[in-house]
Amino acid sequence: MLRLVLIAFATLAGCMAQAPQVSQEPPAIRMLSWNIENFFDRWDDPYRRDQITKPAYASDARMERVAKVLQAFDADVVALQEVENRWHLEQFVDKYLGDMGYEVVHFEGNDTRGIDVALLSRIPLGEVTSYRHIRFKDSKGKEQHFRRDLLRVRVEGNFQTDVYVVHLKSQWGDEVADVVRESESAAILKIIQGEIKKNPAYRGVVCGDFNEVPEMPTLGLLRDGGLVDPMKGTEKYTYNKDPYLTRIDYAMCTPSLASTLLTAEVIDESPVEGVRLEDATDHYPLLVTFSPTGL
Repeated sequence: MLRLVLIAFATLAGCMAQAPQVSQEPPAIRMLSWNIENFFDRWDDPYRRDQITKPAYASDARMERVAKVLQAFDADVVALQEVENRWHLEQFVDKYLGDMGYEVVHFEGNDTRGIDVALLSRIPLGEVTSYRHIRFKDSKGKEQHFRRDLLRVRVEGNFQTDVYVVHLKSQWGDEVADVVRESESAAILKIIQGEIKKNPAYRGVVCGDFNEVPEMPTLGLLRDGGLVDPMKGTEKYTYNKDPYLTRIDYAMCTPSLASTLLTAEVIDESPVEGVRLEDATDHYPLLVTFSPTGL
């Protein structure tokens, strides 16, 4: 009898030893960048030119469409463009995304219509910097500034990365606008190259609406400066309104961060049944995933 018990115990111990180990590795870091097109509240700001587009864009139905898409993506970090103000974004997050654990980062930028950049994160954050007040020279020697803002937010934890949220000058203004965008791009690159000089392993991503197609100098400057476009060569466009179907949104990574990339794609199909992305905004979102340990 004792022998049978010992045999049974040994068999059980052997089975336990051979049991597969459950991986404890955390899920990938999901980062979303999305221009949510004139994300205005219902009230006229007398100091901004926001009254032109408010009626069409401030409806509850549109807010719900944007919210459902963000809920479905369930991103850890969300870079947003064309947000009117912090109050409106916080009200939106509280009402629709309250259980997602997002912290809101926003500063009033320089745009005369009041469209700003912002960031949502459920990963703990460190230092936050707005570059809306800095000045720099363009190629013609004229003083320039970021037309909206350059928002820099440190995402902490194992995945310690600086996220830069941008919305460069629009294409209205032809050659003058081109010069402004190129100077904005050069100012961004100067900041990042300064960080890489101090720390070659520096990790950062510049994401948002660059208002520029891949072949133009604004993007070439960043690529030539060492930033990596993980969606380079994609045939998908990000601006989704006829007749200007083109790619103008990017997530440009430093080489060290690019080494942790898992996936990068333009999302042109809605993750929510019954909600068309084209009815939510005129831009398709970008979804980039990274190794959670940054290795």
